[in-house]
This record gives sequence, structure tokens and C-alpha cells, in this order.
Amino acid sequence: MKNIWIKKQVLKLVFTLFFWVFLTMNLSAEDAHVVVEISNIIINGGKVSIGIFSNAEEFKKEEPYMGFELESTNEVLFQEVLLPHGEYVISAYQDTNNNGKLDTGLFGIPKELVGISNYFGKGFPSGNFNKQKIPINDTTGTITIGLYKLRLF
Repeated sequence: MKNIWIKKQVLKLVFTLFFWVFLTMNLSAEDAHVVVEISNIIINGGKVSIGIFSNAEEFKKEEPYMGFELESTNEVLFQEVLLPHGEYVISAYQDTNNNGKLDTGLFGIPKELVGISNYFGKGFPSGNFNKQKIPINDTTGTITIGLYKLRLF
């Protein structure tokens, strides 16, 4: 009798372990571990702000789904992020005058270094969520955002 009781307890334990492993695998399969790499930073030139936008409405309102501030201790900085699978716009700027906001000049052109997903320093970024968005999934890995000084001419 004692052996049957022990076997039942062991089976319960094994079943519970398998259940939790399966559940954990399914939950983590819906999130992606991503590294956001920000390059072209002026060392000690002001904090770098990163905004991650999960939809067009957030992007339009400039209210990110997730945001970070990093010290500009290197020309390249990395931020690890866990995001649900989907499409996102990632933007960054370096607050060179440390006033906590992105300063703009004539026609709203940023005075500080800026970068955004799907922008590689030529011309102006579209400012359109659908054109700047990138897919985030299990194969994403590292996303590189370069900071640039935008110029009208």
C-alpha cells in the first residue's frame, strides 16, 4: 500500500512539473527578448531617451508603450527589452542640453540628435507609424537605431 501511495505522489509531482514547464514555455513564446542598440552617441553629451511605441495612436500622441533614459557613457549603448510579438516603432534622441525634452527649431526640425526605426540618416524620417514600424518576434535579436543631426539643407 505504501508503494502505491508513493508512486501516486511521484506521478502527481511529475505531472505538475510538466504542466508548469509547458505553461511557462507558452507564455514566454509570446514575448521576444530584444536588444535595442543606440549608436552615434556623443559621450557625456546628455541623456539618451528611448521610446517604444506599439501602435499609431501612441506614436501620434508621443506617449510610448515603454520608455528608458540612459546615461551617455559610450558611443554605443544597449538596452534589453522584453516585448510581446507585434509591430513597434522605436525612437531615440540625445538630450544635449539636459532639459528633459526634444528641442525643435524651424518647422519642428529637431535641434538634437535623433533616430528612429527604419531610418538610416538620409533625408527625413516619415513620421508615419506604418512606415517606421518594425516586426518584433523570436528572431528579432538586436535592433540598431543610429542618432543623427537632421538638417533642412
